Parts: sequence; structure tokens; C-alpha cells
Amino acid sequence: MKIQRVESPLLASNMYVIMENGHAIVIDPYQNLKPAEDVIVDKIILTHEHYDHISGVNDWKRLTNAPVLCSKTCGENIQSSKKNMARLFEVFCELQTWMIVDKIPEADENYTCQADETFEDEIDFAWQGHDFHLFELPGHSLGSIGILLDGQYFFSGDSLMEGKEIELRFPGGSRAKWKKIGAPRLALLPDSIKVYPGHFKEFVYTK
Repeated sequence: MKIQRVESPLLASNMYVIMENGHAIVIDPYQNLKPAEDVIVDKIILTHEHYDHISGVNDWKRLTNAPVLCSKTCGENIQSSKKNMARLFEVFCELQTWMIVDKIPEADENYTCQADETFEDEIDFAWQGHDFHLFELPGHSLGSIGILLDGQYFFSGDSLMEGKEIELRFPGGSRAKWKKIGAPRLALLPDSIKVYPGHFKEFVYTK
């Protein structure tokens, strides 16, 4: 299995392409379609609804016809340019605290997209001999999820980044739900698991 990280100019957000046996799963798609060459894309998964993590959904769907999977709340929010932060992306960039932004990246302020499959609480599925476990992690946004692959790799979106506190101040964020649901679920992750975050490089998570 190969995991490819593609960094976008939208706050250096990460798109991940997981490849096995000529097939692929894409997480948080950006408009860069080159990783789709020579693979069959079976599914697109969104870690949450913010514009910098969904900006390539429509392009990837047109190219691959792969279904988009996310939480039910995320599926509702990506249909609104206000709730997915596209319309407010300049403010979003100014509010975020994990990196210094010298120039606000361009955004399609009217951007929306749609999910094909949604779930509530958690869902499991098998793919090319691997096991995926997806579960809701409300806090950074109400539609945030975590993606656990084979119990060894964790795609955290913006819910876990090395050396950074989770950002809960954005519209749609919830400190109360993070404390009640999100943080306790992260605490259940295996120690020394490899984390692939929504921004920056992968790291080993130790409690």
C-alpha cells in the first residue's frame, strides 16, 4: 500500500491518495488530478466540510465518477458556500492560528459540492484487503471525522496536528462537543499511531 500526500496552496492543506492494486481512495481532494493517473479511484472521503479540504471534489468526481463519503453533517454543510467557508475564506485564513499567511489564496466564493454517501456516528468498510473505520469528531467543525486505516494509520483532518491546539473558534465549531465527543474519542487511539493530518507532515502520535 502507498500513501501519497499532495499539499495544496490553500493553507497548505493536504490531499491524500491511498493506492493498492491499481485502485485508490482519495481523502480531502484538491484540484491537482495528476495522482489519478493509472489508478481506479473507488471512493473520495472528506474529513470535514471546510473549503480548503473540499475544493477538488467536483473536479475529481467529473474525472473519476467516484462516490463522495463523509459525515451527514459534513454532507449538509458542503452544499452551502457559507457553511463550507468558501464565501468566508479570507476571514477563515485570518482567524486560523496554525500558520502565518502572507497572501490570502484565491478561492471560489460560490463553491459548493455534494456527497453521495453519508453516515452518522461511525462506519466501517473493507477495501483492497484493508479495513477503514470512520467516526465523527465534532469540534473543529460539526462535520469533522477521523479515519482509521488498519488500526495503524490515522487521517485526522484538522482535529489533530503535531504541536498545534485544535482550532474551535470558526463558525460551526463547538468547544462543548469537542470536550464531550471529539477529545474522548481521540484519547482512544492506539499509542504511537502514525497520523496523517490535514496540514503539515505526518507524525507519530504519543499520549
